[in-house]
Amino acid sequence: MHARLMQVTTKPGQATEFVKALTERGLPLLKQQPGFVDALALTSDTDHDQFFGITLWKSKEDAEKYMSGQGQQFLASFKPLLQQEPVIRTFNVEASLAHNVGVARAASSR
Repeated sequence: MHARLMQVTTKPGQATEFVKALTERGLPLLKQQPGFVDALALTSDTDHDQFFGITLWKSKEDAEKYMSGQGQQFLASFKPLLQQEPVIRTFNVEASLAHNVGVARAASSR
């Protein structure tokens, strides 16, 4: 499994509009993508202009395919709400209880 972490700083007062765009347009788009598993949307409880989004994918290739096509178009659509370019990092998912990743491996090592 593969994860993409996106860190965004919105322009002051634009966080609500940004989250609305993600939930109304972004999540339905993600659900249609081959290999998409799950998404988490996190807003800071202290810095209201900070947002972190985590998407989980069956493979790195699935995530890259989305980001090279519809993902790029979607990112471009909400750039007017942002202070700067989003920071995107990628990770291998080593363990997840919710998605049963690495659970058997961890249990067998006890």
